[in-house]
Amino acid sequence: MIMKMTARKAVDPIIATLLLIAIAVAAGIIVYVYVNSLAGGLTQAGGQQVSDQIAMDAYNYGTIGSGVTMTVRDVGSGTVTINSIFFDGILVPSGSLTAQSPATCAIGTVSISPSGTCTFTLSPATAPTSGTSHVVKILTSSGGTSVMTVVAGRTG
Repeated sequence: MIMKMTARKAVDPIIATLLLIAIAVAAGIIVYVYVNSLAGGLTQAGGQQVSDQIAMDAYNYGTIGSGVTMTVRDVGSGTVTINSIFFDGILVPSGSLTAQSPATCAIGTVSISPSGTCTFTLSPATAPTSGTSHVVKILTSSGGTSVMTVVAGRTG
């Protein structure tokens, strides 16, 4: 029995290499266009940046029974209005907040100008034990958030 060999025709190796390079370049261009349009959309059409920024200058929580006296400063570029204050995750009612300086420094009524300060005293519902740390979160009317930590029985 004699086997007959038939010649197979295939793609030349040079043409195959060129085809693979062309496919890789096309895939790279597609990925580049996709990533570039995604990044451009995220950076150019993003939401409005919040310019309200509050930092704590000082606090006095030395006498636990009288509450914590805090001085906050507007370190942002715009005027800040304090919308609400939370002490350990619990909303501080405006009745338990006493303004020190200026006298109108109360929730929702005072506008702190850039570099201006506001000093107030928070009276938490329960008196904490000395040495425990507590989180004070201040929210502004435009959505700015500042989180500060105070330690009972200390000043800072």
